[in-house]
Amino acid sequence: MRNQLNGAAYRIETIEAASHSDSPAHRVSGRPQSAQKTQMTRLKKACLIAVAVLVLTPLTLTAQAPTTANASKPDSTVAHEPESGDTNESAKLAIKLTNPVASLISIPVQNWFDFNLGPKKDGFRYTMEAQPVYPMQISKEWNLISRSTIPVIYQQNLYGRTSQTGLSDSTESLFLSPVHTKSLIWGAGPVFLVPTGTDGFLSTRKFGMGPTAVVLKHAAHGNIGLLANQVWSVAGSDSHPYVSQTYAQPFVTYTTKTAWTFAINSYDTYDWKTGRWTAVVNPIRISKLMKFGHQRMSIGATPRCVVTSPQYQPKGCGLEFNVTPLYPARR
Repeated sequence: MRNQLNGAAYRIETIEAASHSDSPAHRVSGRPQSAQKTQMTRLKKACLIAVAVLVLTPLTLTAQAPTTANASKPDSTVAHEPESGDTNESAKLAIKLTNPVASLISIPVQNWFDFNLGPKKDGFRYTMEAQPVYPMQISKEWNLISRSTIPVIYQQNLYGRTSQTGLSDSTESLFLSPVHTKSLIWGAGPVFLVPTGTDGFLSTRKFGMGPTAVVLKHAAHGNIGLLANQVWSVAGSDSHPYVSQTYAQPFVTYTTKTAWTFAINSYDTYDWKTGRWTAVVNPIRISKLMKFGHQRMSIGATPRCVVTSPQYQPKGCGLEFNVTPLYPARR
């Protein structure tokens, strides 16, 4: 599901594996401290610019999107839409939202609260991840769907009694998907890992790439599917280990006629370098697509329970909630 895809899980595992094998002092290079601060300041500025571009691009493109043949109808037909019709439209959009490759512009904002981290199991991590999704029809037969993930992280007591705040690494996925599909929907393309992290403990310091794909079976109000990718590092800092990780996310969803969505999904990551699994299950996700003025938005929450994770990673159950504004084509 586009409002459930976890882009930070596999990156954090790699970062932790590298970080806990060395002390913080060892992770700092021998360069003068002032030079490190200057480089970090420049990196933060570049990352903030990249984040602004990735987040604002879908909004800009939406504003420029051409209207359809129904655009000639007076705006009052939308403003005075019957309640039943409005509910039906919300239900259709809610179903589309459960399809990662649907032709729907959205900007999911995920929020994760994880507990019991670090050597003493008293650590905490909060992750906020923006995931702008923008579909483009590149021909009569094919859509290209762009999906970025931009995580911001705060964590404490993971490395002694310290805390870190900043951007983590970002990803960009491109899915090529058929325009005309029936019940079986699929998309495939490349995924890119970009080391936008502003702290050595929040970044792999590696550029990576690999394949990604999604397949789902759609039936009436429900979807069942799987999204997966494989990332290998291809360049980056020699002080950080190479990346080779497989990510899989199975999901099952059901949407009611009143735009309530119930879902079960998991985030599963295998680190080929360390031979370790991370599995997080969302046992029941409940979300509701609502309308605030002319803006439709999905709001949902779920417990996130760690089934297995490497040393120093979250244990037990945390919380996840999401807010997803939608930007369908104007009618």
